Amino acid sequence: MNDKDLISWLKLAYCKNVGPITFWQALSRFGCCEEALAWLARNNRANIIPEENWVKQLLELCNKKGVTIVTGKNSSYPVQLKQLRDAPTLLFVKGQVDVLQKDMVGIVGARNCSFAAKKQAHLLAQDLGKAGFIVASGLARGIDRSAHLGSCQTGTVAVVAGGVDVIYPPEHEDLYNDIQRHGCIVSEMLIGTKPSPNHFPRRNRIISGLSRGVVVVEAAIRSGSLITARYAIEQSRDLFAVPGSPQDPRCHGSNLLLKQGAHLVQSADDILQILKPEFNLTMLSEPEAEAYVASVEDFSVPASLKEEILRGLSETPIEINFIAQDFKLNSQEIMAIILELELEGLIVRQANGTVSISTQVL
Repeated sequence: MNDKDLISWLKLAYCKNVGPITFWQALSRFGCCEEALAWLARNNRANIIPEENWVKQLLELCNKKGVTIVTGKNSSYPVQLKQLRDAPTLLFVKGQVDVLQKDMVGIVGARNCSFAAKKQAHLLAQDLGKAGFIVASGLARGIDRSAHLGSCQTGTVAVVAGGVDVIYPPEHEDLYNDIQRHGCIVSEMLIGTKPSPNHFPRRNRIISGLSRGVVVVEAAIRSGSLITARYAIEQSRDLFAVPGSPQDPRCHGSNLLLKQGAHLVQSADDILQILKPEFNLTMLSEPEAEAYVASVEDFSVPASLKEEILRGLSETPIEINFIAQDFKLNSQEIMAIILELELEGLIVRQANGTVSISTQVL
């Protein structure tokens, strides 16, 4: 696409009251953006067309910030996404644009999730990456972060609810930068746009739209992940869910999806049997977790940190070193916290170096 065609595309895409569906219908009717714009001008609707100077300034700003604009006419535009009736007219991309042409699996779930769910999301993303899939998620806290971390080396796509130049949440700055080296950040929102609640459902339809299948790892009944699951069904994508404890409200939504017919997932093999049955995952084994052996010296445990760690525990035993890595704690700090929780009867420590929540807390 040359500069003239790109400017026309942007003008039509950003006409007032023109959304994705209207844009694609106009393009189908008139054949090209220039003809659609000319029709608007002939019918006294030129006032809804953005100024050319505004479009040129947008292009200059994208170039300055290292943002690539991928339009629906561009060969880099994702094939899966283009199938949607309301496919984005264009995508703003930071990072490796070529990954958008590869097969993807979406992984989504709760922000306030358990450690067990974080580990599961990380392992699924890691194994799916080894099987050749790019993992798509939303760069949010919790499951999204774990999915990106698990697939960062093999390729991951972060679909954000604001502009691709806006890092949200701000504590994900390092992850945001890492993703661009092996994947990309994607959004249909104008650069500089701050995320707002009404942007997230639009973001979710892109995650599912990019993907051949969507995996839900731990989601409550009222969860944005269930919105993504609904989009996946509407878009004829395969839907997968990881089962969880019926006593944990964080799992009620994902368990409901299983009742409604989602594929049950215990490992990446369950996903690959549906999406890539020719791939043999038997050689991809999970490394054994090293038990934490450390002395507990004098360390003041912040009450808020202890409460946050307790909230992350569930009936599923999780390695102490996984918790330490998640919170970036050293051995002295994590062992002091584990000791206090154990003395208070809030957790149960297993002989293999794992911990789980005590039944008295449930």
